[in-house]
Amino acid sequence: MAPATTPRPAREVLVDADGTVRGASRTVAALPVGIAPYVVGFLTTRHRHVSFLWRVDERSWVTVRLERQPSVDGRVEAARVRWTPTELPEGLTAREIDVLTLVCLGLTNQQVASRLGTSARTVSTQVERLLTKLEQSGRAGLAALTVESELLRLPIPGGVGLESGLAIVDVQRAVSQPSEERRPARRTPARLAPLHIGSVLPLTGPAWADGLEAQRGAELAVAQINARGGIGGRLVEQVVVPADFFDAQQVVSAFRTLIDLEVDAIITSYANSEVPDVLDLVADFGQPFLHNATFEEQVERVRNDRERFGMVFQTCPSEIHYGLGAIRLFDELTAGGQWRPRTRSIVAVEVDLDSGHTATPAFFAAAERSGWTVSDVVTVPFHDADWAAVVSRINLSDPAAVMVTHFVPQALAEFQRAFRLAGNDALVYGVYGPSIPHFADEAREAAEGMLWSTVTGTYDDEFGRAFRRDFERLHGTPAGWSQAGGAYDQVNLLSTAWSSTGTPSAPEVLSFLRSTVYRGVNGVYYLGGSGQAALSYPDVTPDPSLGQAHMVFQVQDGTSRLLGPAPYGDVTAFRAPPGARRRPA
Repeated sequence: MAPATTPRPAREVLVDADGTVRGASRTVAALPVGIAPYVVGFLTTRHRHVSFLWRVDERSWVTVRLERQPSVDGRVEAARVRWTPTELPEGLTAREIDVLTLVCLGLTNQQVASRLGTSARTVSTQVERLLTKLEQSGRAGLAALTVESELLRLPIPGGVGLESGLAIVDVQRAVSQPSEERRPARRTPARLAPLHIGSVLPLTGPAWADGLEAQRGAELAVAQINARGGIGGRLVEQVVVPADFFDAQQVVSAFRTLIDLEVDAIITSYANSEVPDVLDLVADFGQPFLHNATFEEQVERVRNDRERFGMVFQTCPSEIHYGLGAIRLFDELTAGGQWRPRTRSIVAVEVDLDSGHTATPAFFAAAERSGWTVSDVVTVPFHDADWAAVVSRINLSDPAAVMVTHFVPQALAEFQRAFRLAGNDALVYGVYGPSIPHFADEAREAAEGMLWSTVTGTYDDEFGRAFRRDFERLHGTPAGWSQAGGAYDQVNLLSTAWSSTGTPSAPEVLSFLRSTVYRGVNGVYYLGGSGQAALSYPDVTPDPSLGQAHMVFQVQDGTSRLLGPAPYGDVTAFRAPPGARRRPA
């Protein structure tokens, strides 16, 4: 869907970086009123083109396209400005265009309300009306349609905050700066140009809650770095490209977008876990790529060909440690007398994704050494698992414990509700999903007593608590226990590398990342091994000063309490889940 244009012809002028309109018969008045500063601001950005809506008066709008190109004399850059009278589609109002623009920037209803000076309830009603008018099922669809149909407007309603990633944001930010700070792109010294961190995040699709955590964690790091003056006088800007991580075409397109923008580095949570082809894209690109895909297969790929994949760093340990961690936990609980299992049987429930395979030979061997029997391995589809049927199958084995590796918060919450509804009292050991706050919203009281772990989690120490305080102060909501801290650390890792080397040049930055030991809120990052992945403590290294703790929590009274590993947690704090039966002493 695109704005319906009138038969009136488009108009076009060429504008130099100093605001001079080219052409003997042209005058500044030929431009739409008020747009000249935005043309000049556009030329201070690195974008080749940008399109947006511009309101001429109470009734009239134009669609504007700015394109960067050499001017007639070939010495300075200019912008070709083309504008066409247009009508808003589907009877949209100016306020609805405001809301659409801010929704597309990733703002919540409360944030939109703050920008527009209204209430979150009013914004919610407006969003629902937009969904109906534009025939979309969710905010992601609205955002995609807004960009595709060129319905983003300038000026951005309420100005800009920390959001980034779209050309109109950079243009608005350029215009909002004091005039003496604006310079044509070619006249700005390279040392003052911003450093751009590209982020591919699942702000749409089933992992949207993970993406929101990562986006907010990175935003906090960027805000803190810039508040300190940036890096050598250069600000850091995050360029966010959303993608459904389980749609290969979207993921590949997102990476190509960032590569085309020539960002200085790319970070992601786990976009590459199910779309391994992107590793070839980043290898050809050559800039640092930091990810939390938790996927040993890709670590092995780096290990086997570091000459090609030397820019790929997994900033967390791999998924192969989850099963070993479960056995270690069960042994600690039984050895300490906190848990007396009625059987020595374990059931593993795995999601049918390559990166979700944790019932490995090493897991079976560890179970056998400790006297456990893995009585069944149940594989469930990523989408629409029949959890009632899964629970019925689990009950046939009557296990003492169940390890569930479906990592999407809502899916894991659905399993936990079905499990508790069936009255099963086995211990549940979940993987990662409860680290995202959305899990608690979905599972509610069914989560009580559940165990869960993450190979990259935010430490509950003073460093981690300070991060969580700053996160809540900035975003108005508590951080989860994994992705927020992970993205925060990724940005700070890059910041440290750029500051220490004095350059964003890939060879120097990559060498620094391989040779340094960095302490983040999610633990210690030593990426100098052959696979360039963080070490797991205590699974890989017995030295907590070199690894990230494989953290185990239990949901107690609605919150997650850290049980281990020592010295970070206390396994004696374990509580038997509600209704759990104990073998007589």
